[in-house]
Amino acid sequence: MGQIKLKISGKQVLADLRAGMDDAEIMAKYGLSAGGLLSVYRKLNEAGLMGEAELLERVNELESTVDLDLTDSFVDGALQQPSQKHGWKFRSGGWIFSTPAICGDAVVFGSWDGYLYSIDRKSGRPNWKFSTGDVVRCSPVISDDIVYFGGSDCWLRALYVMSGREIWRFRTGKEIWCSPAVGEGKVYFTSTDGKLYAVDSLNGSLLWKFKIGGPAFSWVESSPAVVGATVFCGSHKGALYAIDADSGKMRWQFDTRGPMDSSPAVTTGVVYVGSHEGNLYALDVEKGKERWRFATGQSIYSRPAVANGMVFVGSTDGTLFAVDAETGRERWKFERPNSVFSSPFVAGNVIYLGSSDHHIYAVDIRTGRELWRFETGGQVFCAPTVSDGVIYFGSNDGSLYAMDEPTR
Repeated sequence: MGQIKLKISGKQVLADLRAGMDDAEIMAKYGLSAGGLLSVYRKLNEAGLMGEAELLERVNELESTVDLDLTDSFVDGALQQPSQKHGWKFRSGGWIFSTPAICGDAVVFGSWDGYLYSIDRKSGRPNWKFSTGDVVRCSPVISDDIVYFGGSDCWLRALYVMSGREIWRFRTGKEIWCSPAVGEGKVYFTSTDGKLYAVDSLNGSLLWKFKIGGPAFSWVESSPAVVGATVFCGSHKGALYAIDADSGKMRWQFDTRGPMDSSPAVTTGVVYVGSHEGNLYALDVEKGKERWRFATGQSIYSRPAVANGMVFVGSTDGTLFAVDAETGRERWKFERPNSVFSSPFVAGNVIYLGSSDHHIYAVDIRTGRELWRFETGGQVFCAPTVSDGVIYFGSNDGSLYAMDEPTR
């Protein structure tokens, strides 16, 4: 898509829209294709002149009036291309920040339209949807055929994954933005009320809670990670906590100079986590002692991924870094012009990640070379999920995508 000069067409197109012209009339007036008109709308959105909700509405209208899938735009050239031979696209009614969870033939994810959805993996048709009445940006977690998730309505819920029927709910003081963690009969999760909670996985009764938010920075955007008898969680006030999983008592605390909204990744003996100050840290699991730090130069929101002796993490300057897990030295980096909030997902020799430039990227794990990219109609904040050769991910265009991995 070519660049659209707002001073020539963008503002006038917006004025035409406000005057009541429809898409077909605007396309005829300016000699635009459907894809060209969508490019204008995107530029208006990026300039702050058109909101995400209106952009999504315009995309929907264009798709319904022209024989073209505007969100499935592959790059050409020598890059590999994913296939949608066995894929599909399901459109929800809102942005999708939620990383999809897989259970049997179901894909489960949340949407800003206030629903948790279960979609059939083969057909892309809905199995069920559960209304919360408010935004669901939390990524669900499935354990023993039960799906656990929170929402902006302040409730953590447990549903039967087969039917979507609610088993129990637990209310917190504020919104639940982050994915819970499940282990040893407990569900651990955070709320923007500044607390880390542990509840019984069978009935939702409170076992303990621990305050990790401060008076000025009470909210929490870090999802907890539970390994053995310890729960690890970051806080916006700039600390990573290690909490005893049974008692809720603090084992250690590691402080940084910036908020820790990155969710920790834990491997044998080491916990990896990023900070807004621009550092990726490797800490000893037992004592919280720093092993090394790697400076990215920009804030880190994404959860690190660990594989093949490397740690992979994205930063808000659009860079995906591969760092040696033992030494903290850079192996390679993959650079894009827009921010990376998405957590990377490793499958075999490929890393998948989303970007605020509307694309999902596939990168070679050994070299950092781009294999392919896929353009959607909105920013991609959620982490992709790969299962049985199919890639699942959501976009702020309101769609959940499923497509085949390229044959390598």
